[in-house]
Amino acid sequence: MKEWRNDKINMKIDNNTQNKNNNNNNSSFVSLISSNLKTATRIVLIMVVLLGIAYPIFLVMIGQITLPFQSNGSVLEQDGKKIGSKIISQTFVSSKFFHQRASSESASTVDPHITPENAYLQAKNVSKATGIPENTLKTLLDLNVERNKVTNGLFFAPYYVNVLEVNLELVRQYPQVYDISSSNSSSTIEPNDH
Repeated sequence: MKEWRNDKINMKIDNNTQNKNNNNNNSSFVSLISSNLKTATRIVLIMVVLLGIAYPIFLVMIGQITLPFQSNGSVLEQDGKKIGSKIISQTFVSSKFFHQRASSESASTVDPHITPENAYLQAKNVSKATGIPENTLKTLLDLNVERNKVTNGLFFAPYYVNVLEVNLELVRQYPQVYDISSSNSSSTIEPNDH
């Protein structure tokens, strides 16, 4: 009987030891989770500050220093007045101007370019509206044809004509046709309000 009691006492002691070990294991597990959670929170906050605030500000500063025209939206001016962006399509109502491509022909609907072929087709209508010879307009278009080498690579770059730049050049070269002194003139280039 004594042995049985001793075994029972030893079992109780072993159970108490195991409970203490389990409690110690649970508390060490909780402290481990708590420690890892604190570390993870610090890392997230540091990354938010570095990558969400500091890095974008740094890139804007670099852009303003190295490429100020592009960083500020590639805005074109006429007589000190901002009239539009070189990289965003502008709407022209007057038949004296070249027009952007139809929205079904442009995936973004803000594409400022047209193909040289489209521009040459419009030259006849612009010539009729302005009295500027069609050959002169085609020469102006030839001088404004560009290639998008950056986006499409050197060999596969399509040719294009920037509508706003061509229309600005027409206004500069033929101010009497476009009568830019009249504020009510439908041929004055105005910024796009939409």
